[in-house]
Amino acid sequence: MPAPDLLAPLAGLRVAFLTHYTELYGANLSLLNLLDGLVRAGVRPHVVAPEGGDLLDVLAARGIPAAVVPFEWWVSQTRTVLGAATRILKNLRHVRAIAAQVRRWGCELVYSNSSVFAAGGLAAAELDLPHLWHLREFGRRDYDLKPDLGVRLSRLGFRTADATIFVSHALRRAFLGRSVPANSHVIYNGVAREAEFDDRRRAAEAVRGRVQPVTFVLVGRFRESKGQHVAIEAFARIIDRFPESRLLLVGGSGQTGQQAYFEQCQALATQLRVADRIQFWGYIPDPERAFLAADVALMCSRNEAMGRVTAEAMSACRPVIGFDGGGTSELIETGRTGMLYRGGADELAACMATYAAAPELVRDHGDAGWHLARRRHSTEAYVAQVQEVIGSVVQAGG
Repeated sequence: MPAPDLLAPLAGLRVAFLTHYTELYGANLSLLNLLDGLVRAGVRPHVVAPEGGDLLDVLAARGIPAAVVPFEWWVSQTRTVLGAATRILKNLRHVRAIAAQVRRWGCELVYSNSSVFAAGGLAAAELDLPHLWHLREFGRRDYDLKPDLGVRLSRLGFRTADATIFVSHALRRAFLGRSVPANSHVIYNGVAREAEFDDRRRAAEAVRGRVQPVTFVLVGRFRESKGQHVAIEAFARIIDRFPESRLLLVGGSGQTGQQAYFEQCQALATQLRVADRIQFWGYIPDPERAFLAADVALMCSRNEAMGRVTAEAMSACRPVIGFDGGGTSELIETGRTGMLYRGGADELAACMATYAAAPELVRDHGDAGWHLARRRHSTEAYVAQVQEVIGSVVQAGG
C-alpha cells in the first residue's frame, strides 16, 4: 500500500486524463478501473477524449467531467513526411484547446493514458503542470504504428515525463531499453475488485460440475495480430481426437480491415471443416460470461503489452494458453496457471490437447491462476500502486 505521506496530497486533487479513443476495450477498461479507485481515494478525475463514444456515456453515468478535443496521434501505420507534418500542425492548435480546458477545470496534473499521442505532455508543458505517462501498448509491434518523430526522439519524449508507468517489463524494455530511469514504474493492470474476484470464483465453482465438451475461448477484437486464425488452425488439429470440443471466438469486427479479417476467419473455419464446432459471439461488454462458458482461454497475440483478457480469464478460474512473448510471458506461470507456447498452430494445438485430455489439470491451473490474479490484478492493488506514483509526482512538484 502507498505510504500515508504520499496519499495525503491526493484528497481533492484534480487530474486531467487524456485517452486516445472512446471504445470500451482494454486501455479504457483499465482506465475506468483506475478512475473508480482514485475517486474512492478522493481524487477528482476529468477526461479529455478525441471524439465522442461509449466511454463518454460511462463517464457521464459516473459523474466524471469529460470534454472532446480532436487531438492527433503522433504515430501512424503509413508514416510520411507530409502526414507527420500535418499531424504536428494540427496538434499545435489542439494542444492549446486541451490546455484551456485543463485550466478551466483547475487540474493540477496531466495524465496520458496511452503511448500513441504526445498532446498530454505538450499541454502539461504549456501549463507548467506535472505530466504522468501511462504506456499500455507497444505500438509498432502490436499495431504497426510508427512514430512521426522516429524512435529516438519519441523515447526522449517519454523520458521527459515526470513519471512513466508501463503495463509490463517487456513494454518498458521496448520503450526505454536497458537504461531505466528511477521515475519509471511497471504496474500490471487491475481487472476487478477483490470482492468481484470472489464473486467470479463462486460463479466458476457453480458451473464446475456441468457436463460439456471441452471448450476453448479467445476474447479480443478481430485483427490478424490477435491470432484468431491461429486458434482456428490449432483447433482443427485436435478435432479428430476430441470431436466434441468447441471453440468460442468473442470480439467485434467494426472497422473495414477487421471485418475482412473476420470473414477470412469464418472462411477458414469452413475450409478446415470445423465451422460447426466454432461459435462467433461478436462483441460482448462483459467477457466474464464467455470465460464461464468455456474451460480454457487462449491468448494468441504475439506482441501483447500485457493482455487484460489473460488476467480476466484467470479471475474466472480459467487457465490460459498464451504465446510466449511480450507481456504474456510475465502473466502466465507455465505448468502452474496455464501454458506458454512458441511457434504456431502445431504448438498451440499440443497445449490444447493436453488440457482436453486432463480435466483435473484445467481445474488445478485455473485455481492457481485465480489466486495469482487476485493478488496481482485486483483493482485495489492496481490503484494503490498508481496512487503511490501520483503522490510522488505531486510531492516532487510541490
